[in-house]
Amino acid sequence: MDFFTSEIFEIHVYELLIGVWIAGSIYYLQKYIRQLIFLNKLANSLIETQDKRIISCMNKITTESSKNTKVKIVQSNEISVPMIAGFFKPVIYLPYTYFSDMDLKNILMHEWIHFLHKDAWTKLFVSLISVVFWWNPFVHILKNELSQTLELRCDLSIISRMEHENHLIYLESIIKVIKYANNKSLHKLRSAVGSTQLVSINGNENMTQRFELILNYLSCKKRNMLSSVILCAFILLSVVASYGFVVQPLYHPTVEKTHEESFAIFPENSYLVLNEDGTYSLYIDNKYIGFIENRDDEQFSSLPVK
Repeated sequence: MDFFTSEIFEIHVYELLIGVWIAGSIYYLQKYIRQLIFLNKLANSLIETQDKRIISCMNKITTESSKNTKVKIVQSNEISVPMIAGFFKPVIYLPYTYFSDMDLKNILMHEWIHFLHKDAWTKLFVSLISVVFWWNPFVHILKNELSQTLELRCDLSIISRMEHENHLIYLESIIKVIKYANNKSLHKLRSAVGSTQLVSINGNENMTQRFELILNYLSCKKRNMLSSVILCAFILLSVVASYGFVVQPLYHPTVEKTHEESFAIFPENSYLVLNEDGTYSLYIDNKYIGFIENRDDEQFSSLPVK
């Protein structure tokens, strides 16, 4: 408290820290807002694709999912990686390149699953948390790990509906997207708030993790239930155990002086004796208690003087 209430150039340290906190929050907030505005302007500036293969594939996917939502699909040279954006009206961004029917189905299905899982809302929520707690490095770690977690969940959701032999085809579709993106000399459009990309260009470790999960899906599936039960039990026990003790600072309580005896003062059991210096000695039940300087106090004025 002494540190936070100390002054630097006539400003309290806590006021300075709060100012820095607010300034950082404003910076990150305007950054995310600009990303959303950019995506919205890009979607409005691009004409919806007229490619019949793409439209037919997307219509088939939405029909099978029983989700009657209009999906706008646009293509642009500014896009190197397929992605989806939009909280209520999804927009899928595709690069100008050729994809086979199977690749196109895998790519569009991946982006559509993101929308069904409401991953854009999840990323927005975490982004708002990072706006408030931008100074906490663990929040940024959480934000980065969240993107990978959402991709893993999306991959698992897709391959769980496929035959095992189609898992490699799904991986090949992802590899084709990575090759195309790496061949682009300029990546103009990055993943922003409210959007999810099919692949991360600079995340080699993340892509390796996704590939291993897909290839080992059958063996992971058998262990998934047991590990989930153990993890949930551990989290539950941790929460319960956290209420089993209270952390408090170690200190020695201040010893206050207290009166060992209390007295009731009445004219029947108490009297005063006038001393030579003008003070009075107080006696209760013929026992000396102490002296008083002023007899005019209400509690002593009725006592007899001897």
